[in-house]
Parts: sequence; structure tokens; C-alpha cells
Amino acid sequence: MLDYAYWITQVLLALGALGAVYRVYKGPSVLDRVISVDVILIIVGSIMLADMAYGRHQDYILFVVVTAVIGFLGAVAIARYVAVRTPDSEDTVRQAEAQARAITGESAPEEPEAPTATSSPGAADESTSWFAALARSGFVPKRNKDDDENPTGEDNPAPGTSSNPGGGEQK
Repeated sequence: MLDYAYWITQVLLALGALGAVYRVYKGPSVLDRVISVDVILIIVGSIMLADMAYGRHQDYILFVVVTAVIGFLGAVAIARYVAVRTPDSEDTVRQAEAQARAITGESAPEEPEAPTATSSPGAADESTSWFAALARSGFVPKRNKDDDENPTGEDNPAPGTSSNPGGGEQK
């Protein structure tokens, strides 16, 4: 019975690999080709896992783990550079947010200042430039009303005790 399951699995994985190879060849975009290569890596790992289960050995386990890590890191790296928002999609998002605010009656939030790129050699890379711009802007988050009423951070001091560190009475 295990023989049938093994060969059916191998045939289905081979068909999947052929479909992925066709997608690599045909395209139409670079993203389709990259995803297809990632699918081929997954299929190769699955073929080796099925062979290890069928043959009751662990000869390929290191290669399977390395293949999975390479596939994951490659997909994340490609997704980082491919997923770029176009100005049209940003306008669509802004219009949808404006419609939602109009329905709920909320006021428009203040637009944060867009970080500007610097060409100095010690400048932060683009993944942390928003944080550097936020730090330079001097933004201070709003405080809750509870924080203003009780600046010491104590919840509710017991009656007759003082919340100031000097121990004297408050005026």
C-alpha cells in the first residue's frame, strides 16, 4: 500500500514541477518566474521527504532544511523589492480613507512629514529612514487624561498617605 502512495505522490509532484517549469519559461512577469522557482524548490524538498519516508532513511534531511531556508529567504528578499506601491494605489487608499472618515464623522489626521533622502555617507538606509525622520521631527505622543491627573504613576494612594517623595503635606 505504501508503494502506491509513494508513486502517486511522486507523479503528482512531477506534474507540479512541470507546471512550475512551464511558468518559469512562459512568464509573463519576473514575479511569476520567481514564485515558480520557489515552488520548484518546495517540490524538490517534498520529493526528497517522500523518498526518505518510503526508504526509511534520513540521508537528505540537511538538504531539505537548507532548501527550505533558501526558498524562504529568497521569497522574502524578492517580495521586499517587488512590492512597491504605485502613486495610483496610494491615491486610491487616500480616497477610501477620506470616504471612511466622511461616513464616521472623524476629522482628517495630520499628515506626517515625509522623510527625505540624504546623500551623506553615514545616512541610515531606507528601511530606517522613517524612524530617523520621526526622531528629528520632535514628535511627542499625546498623553492620556489619567496621566495628567496623577503624574507619579501611582494608582490610588491610601487615605492619609502622601504621594510626594518628601513626605510632607501637599498644598
